[in-house]
Amino acid sequence: HPRLKANRFHSEPKYPVKKYMGYGLYWDPLDYRYHSQLPHAKATPWPIPSWLQALARDTVRELFPKELADYEVQTALVNYYTSDSKMGWHVDKEEEDLKAPVVGVGVGSTCKFLYTDEEGDEQSLMLPGNSVYCFGGGARLMRHGVGTNYKNTLSAEASGLLLNKERLSVTLRKVHLS
Repeated sequence: HPRLKANRFHSEPKYPVKKYMGYGLYWDPLDYRYHSQLPHAKATPWPIPSWLQALARDTVRELFPKELADYEVQTALVNYYTSDSKMGWHVDKEEEDLKAPVVGVGVGSTCKFLYTDEEGDEQSLMLPGNSVYCFGGGARLMRHGVGTNYKNTLSAEASGLLLNKERLSVTLRKVHLS
């Protein structure tokens, strides 16, 4: 983003991922809010592809069948991670609906997903390429981040699209209260 500057969230004047885009709603790293138009261009983000909406809905309904029957994806944030990209520790709390889970889709190389468990201890797990993950319930507001991408872990399906140590991450969210 051309106008990023240091703020209360980051001491560095940059968003840690070099390239990103939003479907449905645009997330602006200048104000940490979701917008129906790109603030600097007044352009409307593309709609979320129906297959991504269905994947998120099916994932949430399988994991939270009673609590979230009305789950609806409102935004998909796509981050492109290169070999030197990381996402520092943070909590996804910009949404009005903090009960709705976050569904993630990772394509490309395996990465390290960092999180703080219920006791406050830092943990990590490997997120393989071409995987779907979901955090909801008590984990919805956990502190988390993304570590480095690993070389020689590029999924076969992504080999024509990405290089080793590259990864696309799509996080799907319900942002506004219904």
